[in-house]
Amino acid sequence: MTFEAFKSAEKEGWDARAAAYDKFTGRVTTGAIPTLLAMAETAPGNRILDLCCGTGRAAGAASALGAIAEGLDVSPEMVRAAKAAFPAVSFSVGDAETIPKDDDLYDAVICSFGVMHVGSPEAMFKEIARVLKPGGRVALSHWVGPPDSPLFRIVFGTMQRLADMSVVPPSPPPFALSSEDAMREALQSSGFGEVSCSLLPLVFKAPQGKFAEHFRAFAARAAVILDKQTDDTLNEIYAAWENQLESFLVEGEYRVPMPALAVTSTRRE
Repeated sequence: MTFEAFKSAEKEGWDARAAAYDKFTGRVTTGAIPTLLAMAETAPGNRILDLCCGTGRAAGAASALGAIAEGLDVSPEMVRAAKAAFPAVSFSVGDAETIPKDDDLYDAVICSFGVMHVGSPEAMFKEIARVLKPGGRVALSHWVGPPDSPLFRIVFGTMQRLADMSVVPPSPPPFALSSEDAMREALQSSGFGEVSCSLLPLVFKAPQGKFAEHFRAFAARAAVILDKQTDDTLNEIYAAWENQLESFLVEGEYRVPMPALAVTSTRRE
């Protein structure tokens, strides 16, 4: 199954979120960038591809360290925002499952939270291996899934219980690679060697009473489901979220842990 309808919905979702990405999603995801750049052994003169680059923050940070950075994203609106923010970096539109770049080109490929949003992570990993130089490094961040992520346990647990999931296009399991073992197996079967993982203690924050608004702006994949629900169902979901989030309320703000894996490996020679 190629999940073309899912991929189209993802592209449309990120196009719609490009203008506000840094206000919502980027507040959390940028916390992974220093770790990814360190894992990629970013250095002056290194060629680095930021895959699923979004608004280009990782590529921009790599460029600031002297790397020859490029960014690729399936969303034209994200690429437009990245070009505006980092005019010295080359950004282009493209599919992570069929990377439009030559073989053996990059010293490192980084991907900050993009794995969950492609139709075939396995195809993506093989493409990353193809465009890396032998011995080149991959550095990925990927959300930990429920039950080990309080945020996703509440959000997706409630949606699975209350939402009509039959109205959304078929999609790959969002948390299939959220464990170290699963990620290790997927990378090693795609041309990579030893895999190293660490945990990033990221936190989702939203003002009291505005969790639903902030989360829908944050997550395109969840919004694909929520956009198809009736108003009554949405109200029921939102009320259940608010009830479960009370224990995470601090000084008028929800602060909900959403840990992520930081993963690195090298392409086999």
